[in-house]
Amino acid sequence: MAYWRTFQQNYLPYIPIFLLALSCGAGSGTLMTTSFLTHLIVCKKEGIPIMGTLWKKTVVWQTVLAIAIFFGTAAITIPFNGGNPAALFKYIERLVPLVLAVLMARPGKGTFPAVWLGISLSIIWQLGLVAAQPTWQDNRLFGPYTSPNALGSILLTLLPVVLFGVIRYRSLWPKTSFFLALVCITAFVVLLCTGSRNAYFAFFIVFLALLVFCYLGREWLALKVMACLLVLSCLVLGVAAPQFISDRLHRDISQDGRVYLTEVAVQLIEEKPYIGIGLGRWGKVYHERFEAQNPFHEKNIQSPHNIYLQTWNETGIVGLSGFLILILFQLKVFVSSLRAYYRKQGPGFPWLAGFFLPILAIYLFGLFDYDFFNRQTMHLYWFFWGMTIYSWAHYKKETNLL
Repeated sequence: MAYWRTFQQNYLPYIPIFLLALSCGAGSGTLMTTSFLTHLIVCKKEGIPIMGTLWKKTVVWQTVLAIAIFFGTAAITIPFNGGNPAALFKYIERLVPLVLAVLMARPGKGTFPAVWLGISLSIIWQLGLVAAQPTWQDNRLFGPYTSPNALGSILLTLLPVVLFGVIRYRSLWPKTSFFLALVCITAFVVLLCTGSRNAYFAFFIVFLALLVFCYLGREWLALKVMACLLVLSCLVLGVAAPQFISDRLHRDISQDGRVYLTEVAVQLIEEKPYIGIGLGRWGKVYHERFEAQNPFHEKNIQSPHNIYLQTWNETGIVGLSGFLILILFQLKVFVSSLRAYYRKQGPGFPWLAGFFLPILAIYLFGLFDYDFFNRQTMHLYWFFWGMTIYSWAHYKKETNLL
């Protein structure tokens, strides 16, 4: 009975947010439903409101306004360009993790560790899927996904959060942190094996940002260890597969299909710059007008491999402005909150910075691919933004959160 009481007090309240993090990282709708049902049970058992307290915060309503502008500007164009309303509703449905994060995240020492462990378990799950189905094509690792970029996108989004937690909790839970550090090294090697140069680029920038946060937090040991691990991982892969790395990094850009797709995107912008060709219609227009002329014979392409160009193509300047407003709002929250944190509390390693890293990775990866609009990536994106809201709300009052 004593063990059960300890579990109820210290762990049970954080099971819902743990399951939500795991469901987003593993791409499981069943787990997401289970997390919500668990939340209902916990709320009833403890007599706390199902709605939580975060929804009262100013940043939540600012987020609602930014999202409304984002979707509203896209919706405005639909009557004028024959866009697909179903695509808009599909994107709205993917806001569920944000809503659930706002409902489930509660003040307490266990929230951040629960999210970290959920994301860590999900990256272990992803590595297990790759090990069970190690599909290779053209010397690139696909795993269970339809493309190496899809695998690279998921690992790129999960890896910074796990690595951030390893640094943050290495003194509190040294054995767990050491094990998850090995998991991060494995995930990084798998990321390299995807051959996704855009993932390489995005990870490099995110890694530099993490080093900056380590410097601001006076994490000198972490700085040295991370630099050594990065060099060691690259050397191991360089020795094991030097030709693979050389081929990927020295590939002739003119032979990349993205060049033609970018030319298509620019032409569509010139033709319909203001309201676009219609939400969800890029693939159809490409198939009807441009697919036959593609010198690389790429078929069934649904995007110019750039989420910003795709948004401009499909919803014009009107829709792109809404998308940029959302991004600028999020960046403003991050920058202003982190500046306030370091100004008031001095050196530290806040989870505000930790949740900035995966969102930055998604922004950067979107410059060269369209995985942002995929279900799992959008779920992770909105979940991490929900946790950013939680971080913003509680770091102003609580300095002893784990």
